[in-house]
Parts: sequence; C-alpha cells; structure tokens
Amino acid sequence: MKAFYSLLSVVALVSAFAFLQSCARSDQFKKDQEFYEETPEGYYTQQYKSPGEMSGIEKIKQPKKKVLVLNFWNDTPTGDDALGAYSAEELRREMFLSKRVLLPRTDAITTVTKDFVDGDHVNTTQLVREGRKFGVSSIIVGRISKITIRQDREEVGILREAQNAVAVDVEMKVFDVISGREVHSAKRTGYAQNTAKIAFNEDAVNGREAREEIAKDALHDAMMKLVPEALVSMDKMDWQGRVAKILGNKVYLNAGRQSGLLSGDILKVMSPGEEIVDPVTKSYLGRSEGFLKGTLEVTEFIGEDSALTLIHTGGNFQEGDVVRLY
Repeated sequence: MKAFYSLLSVVALVSAFAFLQSCARSDQFKKDQEFYEETPEGYYTQQYKSPGEMSGIEKIKQPKKKVLVLNFWNDTPTGDDALGAYSAEELRREMFLSKRVLLPRTDAITTVTKDFVDGDHVNTTQLVREGRKFGVSSIIVGRISKITIRQDREEVGILREAQNAVAVDVEMKVFDVISGREVHSAKRTGYAQNTAKIAFNEDAVNGREAREEIAKDALHDAMMKLVPEALVSMDKMDWQGRVAKILGNKVYLNAGRQSGLLSGDILKVMSPGEEIVDPVTKSYLGRSEGFLKGTLEVTEFIGEDSALTLIHTGGNFQEGDVVRLY
C-alpha cells in the first residue's frame, strides 16, 4: 500500500510540475503574441503596401527595374527651380528606401522635365531616347502646377502669433521606355502649416526662405502620396536588360546581382526592334517587337551590377540586344 501511495505522490508531483511548466509556457506564449500583435507594421510595408502589388514570393523573383526621375518643373509664378529639384529628390529617396528599384546617379542627369515639355504634352520620342541613353526601364517626370499660401496672424501686440498654411498641386507621369508609352498619370495635393511668433522681423514668416521651407513640407506630403503609385506602376512593367559586351563566347549583361538576377536564370535574347514614328505628325508611336535570337543562362556576377552568361541556344548576338526573363 505504501508503494501505491508513493507512486501516487510521484504522479501528483510530475503533474503539478507539468502544469506549472504549462502555465509558464502559456504566459510566455501570451507575451510573445501580444508583442507581435502590438508591434506596428514595418516602415516599408506600411508605406508602400497597395492592393495592386504582387505577393512577396512573386516580387522576390522579379529583377529590379531601373528608373530615371527627372527634376520636376515648377510651373507656378514663383518659378523656383529648387522646389522642382526638391520634389524629385524626395521621390528618388523614398523609392530608393523601398529597395524595389534602381536609380542612376543624380550627377549624371543633365536634363529636367521642362526640357521634354512641348505645349501641353510631353515629347515622348525624346524622353524615351533619354531613357535608353541611361539604360533604364522607365522615366518619371513631374510638374508643380499650383502653390497656395494663406496666413492668419494676430494684429495687436509686440509678440504676435502667425500661422501659415500651404497647399501644393503636383502632377506625375510614368513612361515605359520599353514600349515607349505613358503607363501612369496622377495628381495629388500636399498640405503643410506652421505657427511662428513674430515681433519686428516679418521675414520670419513672410520672407522667401520661410515660404520655401513650408512649401517643401507640403511637397513632401504630396510626394509621399505619389510614391506608392510610382512603385506599383513599376511592378506592372516588363523587366529587360541589355547585352553590354561580347568577348568570344562570353556574353556580358548590363544587369547582375544588384538588379536581382539569380545564378541559373534563363533569359531570352531579342533584337531591339524598330521605332515606329507617324510619317505625317512625326509623333512617336512606340517600338516594334524584336525577334527572338536565342537564350542565355546567368552563370557568374561581376562588377557592381553585371552578369556573365552562357549561351544556351541561338547565336548572332550583338551588343545592345534586349534580354528578358524567359
């Protein structure tokens, strides 16, 4: 009988220990769940999530597209080029932080949006040629169409309070260099306001620098609304690269690891195609589809963003030929 009670005691102790362990584990599990539930979404996910975006797995498989962002055109009475440059820089910075596109160095960009504006239209022919010069898949241009500044101030007192409010209208257009057509257009309004104490120095709220600073805040607000749209438009375009160099049986591409290519990727090689221009209006209509020359396999990465490929099928490849995912 003693042995039986001893056995019961052991079972009870084991059960109690298991129960305590279970409680401890449950409490820890609950804390873990609360942590993950309370932790806000990641910066990039929160900023750029959109119903039109592809799933994570699909996105991993897509090479990054190269995009050229030209300084925006400040088409307002202020005519301040600095605001146009600021708008483009904000867009470049946010797109760079998304880690979903590649951008050329800004010091290599010598043209601005206004250089390609012809009346009320964008000169697509020249714009697309500019894009090909930089080897990008898309070009983004923009225009600041309106800046409205309003001020409310106290009229009595030595130390008075003044409040400035600004609204800016910004237009953005995205062009696909491959097809030579506009793929997205959007117009958004940005807002900003500030409050300042003024005594005798009116420049603190009315000076050019003060107005420019608050206008930049409003432009930042507008650009944050345009960034997700720009990124989604990138996802809808086809990726393509180019044959950069041919040395014997070695074919080098102008895209590599940084662009998101993977070792073993199979690429099809196409002829560049021909530009289609209306013989009467001389307007650019697009580019014809090139013919298939063969296929390549990515075998090695070199330099900052280049790849060495192995010829699978076909031949007669030339520098400038287009490469796309098979």
